[in-house]
Amino acid sequence: MVRIVCPPIVLDTNVLVAGACRHASSPAYRLLLAVLQKRVAMIITEPIICEYLDVLLRLPVRKQTGLTVKQSNDLVLELISLSYMTQLHFSWRPNLLDESDNKFVEAAIHGSAIIVTYNVRDFANRELLKYGWDVMTPVDLMTRYDVEK
Repeated sequence: MVRIVCPPIVLDTNVLVAGACRHASSPAYRLLLAVLQKRVAMIITEPIICEYLDVLLRLPVRKQTGLTVKQSNDLVLELISLSYMTQLHFSWRPNLLDESDNKFVEAAIHGSAIIVTYNVRDFANRELLKYGWDVMTPVDLMTRYDVEK
């Protein structure tokens, strides 16, 4: 069997939270493990790090994931240490429906990465297709690429 190498990814916060819940059958959890085990490269920026921390440290999210404040911080620190930090030298403002999603597009364009999200529709913008970035769910990514070996 020919192994198709997965391009780098930009992980939307909703996938990170789903993965942090640690349900073994969850595609988000399996993808998060692939990142943590260095089988999938991840692109990260300072604004994405800030959002990860903000969301993971919210009490309702901590109840959902079962992570303590320290565990949430440690998870983000581990992702930082394993990821490729992309410096944004100029901003792309694709004017997505949710302005806060633009940071993921910027990272994907600068890092030639795939955005992995459960909200694919939120990233729909035909004008950006010419820049070569792609958006997939965790299931789509894991179906297309062999990330579990």
